[in-house]
Amino acid sequence: MGQKRGAQGNSFRSVMIATSISLAGLLYGLDTGYYAGSAVGSAAASYCMDRISRRWSLLFGSIVSVIGAILQATAQNPAMMIVGRAFSGFSTGMVYPVAPVYLSEISPPENRAFLVGLKGLWNTFGFFLAGWIGYAGAFATGDIQWRIPLATQAPPAVVLAVLTFFLPYSPRWLTMKERYEEAEATMRYLHAHRSQEFIARELTEMQAQIRLEKQHKTKSNFLRLFNRQYIRRTLLGTLIVNMCKLSGSNIIQNYQDLMYSNLGYEGKEALLITAIYGFMALVGQLFSIFTVADHWPRRRTIITGWLTLASCLTVLAVLSALYGETGNPNVAGQRAGIAFIFLFALSYSVFFNSAVWVIVAEIFPLELRAVGVGWSTFSQYLTAIWLSYAASYAFDNITWKFYFVFIGTNLFSAIVYYFWFPETNQLTLEQIASAFGDVVADPVAHDLGKTLKDDESAEHVEAAPVHEKA
Repeated sequence: MGQKRGAQGNSFRSVMIATSISLAGLLYGLDTGYYAGSAVGSAAASYCMDRISRRWSLLFGSIVSVIGAILQATAQNPAMMIVGRAFSGFSTGMVYPVAPVYLSEISPPENRAFLVGLKGLWNTFGFFLAGWIGYAGAFATGDIQWRIPLATQAPPAVVLAVLTFFLPYSPRWLTMKERYEEAEATMRYLHAHRSQEFIARELTEMQAQIRLEKQHKTKSNFLRLFNRQYIRRTLLGTLIVNMCKLSGSNIIQNYQDLMYSNLGYEGKEALLITAIYGFMALVGQLFSIFTVADHWPRRRTIITGWLTLASCLTVLAVLSALYGETGNPNVAGQRAGIAFIFLFALSYSVFFNSAVWVIVAEIFPLELRAVGVGWSTFSQYLTAIWLSYAASYAFDNITWKFYFVFIGTNLFSAIVYYFWFPETNQLTLEQIASAFGDVVADPVAHDLGKTLKDDESAEHVEAAPVHEKA
């Protein structure tokens, strides 16, 4: 345990890089729309990550975000606003999958969830800030009510764009491109406190696994996601990011005013409660990255999380049914409903903001990581589109009974991950492949043509020297 904490304390450079990348989270808290543009952006990200690198994909996304913010803040007509929203949505879809992939690839196994969790922390801070900006806007008049909030998307995007010029490439992306000397230099920069043996072993393991994956490549990466070998990971990755929406968090985030109205709170009072909701999520995320991420097994974290969210929604449904009518004299019951909405926000941040994105980034092999995370994120935005459309009708017609849909999806996900998800905490990205039954390269051997089996009957193939090109 002491060695684990020491490694985390010494990973200052990785933390600073993670913090820089995670500034992208501010882009998303200020407006959670643009789902159609986000779907297109996430599809583009799966191509750009491998083609132009994780690093420059972040730059591309941040530049598009600035353009979108400018178009929206200066909009003179609906068409200009729609185009601006499309640009900002595209940037969201571009940066959202790239950040966890990049962070997971520069992180050591013992700190991976912590560093990816910094992305979730900045996302949560963005939502927190958005809540207070919305509350402040209620006291303004004229165009300033919406122009200033929309303009606040630009500054963090500019900061992210500038910081990308100071970030290293992902060492795994460099290895995939056979730029071995640059990969080694990047590993020495990121892990300066580590031994030479650790760096050499990591580099050899990366190179051997990449060669092995290329040997078995027979079709396009996208089609490989759905073959027998990888379909389990594709379904698990798709499910967990879609549960960001289907857990009920997306509906509570976007329809809080209706929920508070159902509980008897309206107007500025409802906006104030929304701002406090964002504060609870921020507290939960801070608690998560220091006490849950990397300290709890991944399976325990997400299964406990889904059961907790289902419990919160069950109580919230009962309270909404009993005390949800406007003018209901039972103030204590209404306040209890608000408390469970806050508890839901806290629980979601504790169990999911770090775990979801580290899991989806680490379960795919390097050759499929970009397209796998891109596809999962693309499917998430498709879910957000139809769910937002359906929610407006559901709240009008079945009101609080809509919560039972999300109670069911949370319980379903807990069951799926209990039976089909292997533990991945503290494993290297290459070792995770063996947890899913893949052929895994042996970093110790020197003959690339030899195949071995370990004690668990997982196959291994030996690696070539670090600087030898395939």
